[in-house]
Amino acid sequence: MDTVIIKLNGFKVANISLFLPELNKRRFQDLSPTERQSTRTYLRAFRFEPPHQDAYLPKIEVYEALNDDRNELTYTLQARFSVPKLLYGNSVQEVNDNDLERVIYAFTKALTGAGIVVSSTTVANARVSQVDFCKNIILPRDIRMQEVLTELQRTDISKAIDMTQKEYKHGGRTLHIYSQTVERVFYDKVNDATRPKGKRKDKGHIEREREVIDRYGLANREIFRYEYRLKKNQAVKQKVNAALRRPYPTVVQLKDLFTPNLCKTILLQSWRDLIQRPENQLALLGPKDDLALLQHIMGGAREQGAVHSMNRAFTSYGLTRAIRDHGAKEVRKAAAGWNANHGERLTKKMRVAAALTEGLPYSNSIAVVSASLEQFEYISLSTLENVV
Repeated sequence: MDTVIIKLNGFKVANISLFLPELNKRRFQDLSPTERQSTRTYLRAFRFEPPHQDAYLPKIEVYEALNDDRNELTYTLQARFSVPKLLYGNSVQEVNDNDLERVIYAFTKALTGAGIVVSSTTVANARVSQVDFCKNIILPRDIRMQEVLTELQRTDISKAIDMTQKEYKHGGRTLHIYSQTVERVFYDKVNDATRPKGKRKDKGHIEREREVIDRYGLANREIFRYEYRLKKNQAVKQKVNAALRRPYPTVVQLKDLFTPNLCKTILLQSWRDLIQRPENQLALLGPKDDLALLQHIMGGAREQGAVHSMNRAFTSYGLTRAIRDHGAKEVRKAAAGWNANHGERLTKKMRVAAALTEGLPYSNSIAVVSASLEQFEYISLSTLENVV
């Protein structure tokens, strides 16, 4: 995992003047009548602005709000931090399921150094409101990042989710597939880390990351990074609790994120949800001779032996080629004006085409990424030492 946002209560602040505005606590009777009737999520927010320091420090904010009974004020500390950067100073190395105690220690030490005291138990039980599950994959030299992104660019999720691709100078590229609560991000970690801060996807502390890249000779390699971002509390509860087989309302705590194989389970499921959709199976097919593709589809149609099997075969062939060449979303757009009230008909034809292309492999680049995700080997310094 990478970025996490946690919320906790029960902390002490040594220097309230380091907050902007100054963190002065109030009692309920100090509130104005308007504030007592307020329906806002919080009444005031305080941003922690300590003097500059070289060590990594989570971004801290404190929120003043009314409690559920609306007769008392509560103060909640929100911390946003990159878990691997907190431990290692970089996010090329990865955090594994056994690192909970190390993360809690590093977190409490960083806050104590900045004058904020919080117990280890409080941190372990802190509520998670956002989490980015991620995986770095060092690509083989014969697989280029551009190939992977070009393949993924042709995928689609649904009408509710759009996809954009940003192209920067010097060849840096990032692909987003996003919705309101969940976001998938794909980019080259090495390329991103060596770019100017204003043009990086990851805009946090980067000096240590560059040191790792230089030390292990990664400047000429490409690291495929997949981030599955649960951006809202409801998405966190939905995905994490489902993976842990718990009821949806269960509060997700920091310690839950280190449950064995949780990161792997959620990332793999999100990847499979993407590439195994019928339209995306067609979009991600490997290169194949056109006639051989047609013969494969016709063979599948003959085996089904249903009425109009040849019509289905030719329709599936044309649909497969269109999606493979132009992408699933573009094909949906092109067909939007035809049977506009019956979009499920196109979806059904995509399912038929996917069934008739069964047995054909994914493209080489997608197959490599899938195999690496299934293996899910955490990247450590020893891993980097063996990169060839």
